[in-house]
This record gives sequence, C-alpha cells and structure tokens, in this order.
Amino acid sequence: MKAITFTRVIFKKYPRLVVINTALLFFANIFDAASIFSLVVIVDLFLNPNLANASIVTQKITAVIKFTGLPVTLGWLLAVFMFFNILKSGFQIFAQRAILKTKYALLRELMLGTFEDFLNARWLFFTKNNQGVLINTFIREMTVIGDALSAMGRYFSCIFQIALYLVVPFYLSWQVTSVTIASAVIFVMPFFWLGKISYKLGKLNTSTANKISTVIQENLSLAKVVLGFGKQDKSVSALAFAFDAHREVTIKSQVLNFAMPLAYFPFGILVLSIGLFVARSFTLPLSETAVLFYALARVVPLIGNAAEYKNCLDNFFPSYEQVISLKDSACAMRQPSGAKQFTDFSSEINIENLAFGYDGSRPILSGVNICISKGKMIAIVGESGAGKSTLIDLIMGFLQPSSGSIAFDGVSLQEFDINSLRRNIGYVPQESVLFNMSVRDNLRWANDMAGDDKIKQACIQANAEEFIGKLSHGYETIVGDRGVRLSGGQIQRIALARAILRQPKLLILDEATSALDTHSERLIQQAIENIAKETTVVVVAHRLSTIINADYVYVLKNGRIIEEGRYSELILANGSLSNMARLQTLEASIK
Repeated sequence: MKAITFTRVIFKKYPRLVVINTALLFFANIFDAASIFSLVVIVDLFLNPNLANASIVTQKITAVIKFTGLPVTLGWLLAVFMFFNILKSGFQIFAQRAILKTKYALLRELMLGTFEDFLNARWLFFTKNNQGVLINTFIREMTVIGDALSAMGRYFSCIFQIALYLVVPFYLSWQVTSVTIASAVIFVMPFFWLGKISYKLGKLNTSTANKISTVIQENLSLAKVVLGFGKQDKSVSALAFAFDAHREVTIKSQVLNFAMPLAYFPFGILVLSIGLFVARSFTLPLSETAVLFYALARVVPLIGNAAEYKNCLDNFFPSYEQVISLKDSACAMRQPSGAKQFTDFSSEINIENLAFGYDGSRPILSGVNICISKGKMIAIVGESGAGKSTLIDLIMGFLQPSSGSIAFDGVSLQEFDINSLRRNIGYVPQESVLFNMSVRDNLRWANDMAGDDKIKQACIQANAEEFIGKLSHGYETIVGDRGVRLSGGQIQRIALARAILRQPKLLILDEATSALDTHSERLIQQAIENIAKETTVVVVAHRLSTIINADYVYVLKNGRIIEEGRYSELILANGSLSNMARLQTLEASIK
C-alpha cells in the first residue's frame, strides 16, 4: 500500500516530528469527541431544564460536573462546549503547523540530498539521463511530494477522527453504530479500489510533465538554432502536443479526486437512513439519538474523505518513485574517489596503455601513451572524432579507463580525492559557458578568496582586460544566460581567466580556439603562451596555429597515438601533422 510505504519513509526520517503531529491530531480529536459528549447534556437540558428522565450519559456527565463544584446550567455547558471546540481548533492549527514543518523539512532534505547526489555522480549519469526529466524532478515532482505529505496528514487525521467519533455512538448504541459503519465500509470499498486507477494516472501525470520540461529545456537551450531555421511553429507545436497530453491526464486525476467525496455523499445519506431504520428497533432517549446521529453524520463523510486522501497519495506516489529512482541511480553511479589529497606534482603525469570504450561499443582510445612533464606545454592534436576530448575527460576523472593508467608522479589518479585533484586543475572546456551573473562574480566563482588585483591580473593574462573595460558596467556587467550577451571570443577569454584565477598546477584547454575568429584566436594563443611560462599546460587543438610553440606534440588518429615529437620535427617529417598543416594552410588561403 502506497500510503503505508510513504508513511514508513517519513517516520524513519523524522520520528520526532511524526510523533508530535500524531499527538496534536490525537488531542484535537479528543476535544472534538468531548464536545460531542457535552451535546447530550445540552440537548437534555434544552428539552427538560430539570433533567427529569435524563439519559444515562447525561446523568454520568452531570455527576462529574457536580463533583468538580461547577454549576449544571445550559449557559455553562454551552461555554464548555465552546471551550472544547476552541481547544480542538487550536490543536488542529498547531497540528497543521507541525505537518508543514515536516513537509518542508522533508522537501529540503530530499531536494538538497538529491541535488548533491546528482552532482557527485559520474559525468555518465548526466549523459544518460534526459536534462528535462532532471529539471522537472526538482521543479514539479518535489512539489508534488510535498502535497503528498499534506494529503498523508489529512488521511491520518481522518482515521483518528473516525476512531474517536465512533467512541460516542458505540457507547450510546453499539448495535446501531455497528450496522451503520458496516454499511458505510461496504459502500466505500469500491472507492478505495479506485486507488489503482489513481496510481496509473499519477504515473502518466509524471511522464507527461517530464515531456513538457524536456520540450521547454531543449528549445530554450537551442533557441538560436530554432530562430535560425525559422522553426518557431514546430517548437510551439511540440509544446502544445506535450501540454495537451499532460492536460488530459491532469484533468482526469483532479476530477477523480474531486468527484470521490461527492459521489460518496448519496451513499452517506443512505448509510444514515439505514442507521435510522435500525435505531427504531431500539429505545433510546431523544438526546442520545440526536447526538448519536450527529456523531455518525460526522463519521460517514470522513470515511469518504479517507478514501479520497488515500487515492491522492496513490496519485502522488509516482513522483516520489521518480525522485528516489534518479537519486538511487546517481548514488549507484557515484564518482569514484580515493582518499589521498592532491596538492601538486613535482615531475610528470604518465598515461600508459590507456584504453576506453563505452559498454558494447567500439573502443574510442586504445594503447595511448603520453608523458606530461611539469612546466611544459603539451599539445594533443587530431581530426574531429580522434578521441582528444575523451582523453581529457579521462584525465579529469569524468570517465574511467577500460584499461591502462593515469599517474601523477607515479601515484594513480584513482588514489587521489577527485575533488582535491580538480581543485588544482584549471579547465577550459570546448564549449565554455558562463553563469548568468556579473563578469566579476563569474571569475570569483572559481576562487572565492580572489581579490580585485588577482582578478585583474588573471584577465590581463587571458587578454580579457581590454574588452571588459569597454563593457557597459565593466566587471559588474551581467553576461546573461550562458554568457549570451558576449561574443564567443569574449566568453572564451573570461573562461580562461577563470581557470587562471585558480592558480592551477595543471591547465587543460580543450579546443579553446576551435570556434573563434582570427583576432580572438590570436589573443587566446598569446594568453596560452604567457601562461605556459608559469604552469603545466595541456592544449587540445584541431587548429595547429594554437600549438606551434608547444614543447611536445602528440597526434591522435582513430584513438591511437600515430605521431609524437616537437612541432618543427613533425612538420618536416611529412607525416600526418604535416598533412594537417598543409590542408589548414590551403583552407586559409582559400578564405
């Protein structure tokens, strides 16, 4: 049962809050039941102020009141009735507050915990999962889980109320009450069985919401392509189709939940009518009969409400399943990490017999051997698809090698705490992007302790200072989502300055000039050459002009090193690098 499963999870995480919620609901319903008992005396006093021929319940209650020395008057009993109801309302308010505290405590832990698990997963987790689904998990499904917690609170509140309300009618006439409740349960059973339909609708609700988020995320991230192809209508149609599918399922779910108490209402009247006919066979005082049916009239709708809330939980449960499934997947794909803290390397990074391939696919890299000496600029070149970026992903620990090793001064990469290693690497990926904040904040994001002098120095090294000064608000200029308000060359130079600001022991540049104009490319080249005098640099390049001054060059083709040596030597060797240079020279002359 979904409600029990969800409750068990909540109790395991927050036993104290659950106990407090339960206690508050219990006392709220105790005072509600007490107010119903007090009605027996009120009705008797109203019908007969002298309490002649009063019911047994009235006699027992008045005896207790007299023992306490309080007067047995209609006004005083009405005040007691009001007092009990005030207490009931007060406890219900505190119970609702406790439920909300539990709800947001759960959501905070679940959201932050899931987010942390995602970010601690291997890069493969992000490549295997749909970004729209991941986003929807945080935007919609977490909210739905919060709603499920509220529904759970209402569900168990109903159960408590039913249990305590039945104390009064069972005390007054267990026969009438038994027949009435049995009839109510028989009529409500089909409504509980609707939980399976509600669960299926909940799964469809989650999957169609995922689709909406996917369509929005893809089209907004690819807005330039959509606009460039003039395919806005196609994107709008895709969103309309996804929304219509979600709308249909949502309407069915909400109508089902809304209709349940209304559909049960006629059966509730029938149940009370059955109870009335049964009551004719028993001789009960008018006051007890009135209170009995007052209590039953409260209980019967609650049974319908319990069925509604239970089905709401079934409807919400697929959202919880999706969050937990993704969370478990991220934990199963957690980034491997050693315990040794990385601070620096003194000699070299050795890559020996490195091989990598995705499961069941052709190897991307095979038998790769590379030596990266400290303080040197090492270039890795090759045509598109040669495996250059995959090699960088392996050095960064984004991917795990199928075989072979990567070692820093003889210590395997796997032995290092991966985050301590990455904190000492400056990384500029092929597609550099910026956060939607100021230039200064984008730079300081890499190093919280960096002062303005350090920031300016990094920008000078990256040849970014000259254009930052011309921006509308200089370093305080907001760059837009992914840096959209800047040119590609400007983004790349800020990304380079961001990497330099870390004062890295190793700087990795993955195709840093691949999509830049000639002017921006030359500025980046100059920046790389300046930085190479101070730290170890690994440059991945397709355009050979970037690596002319490299200390050593490795040429990759089809995942293997086919040439290596100094740039000048390889050019004269009339091999693969020489051929690439001739082709690029020819392309440049044609342009």
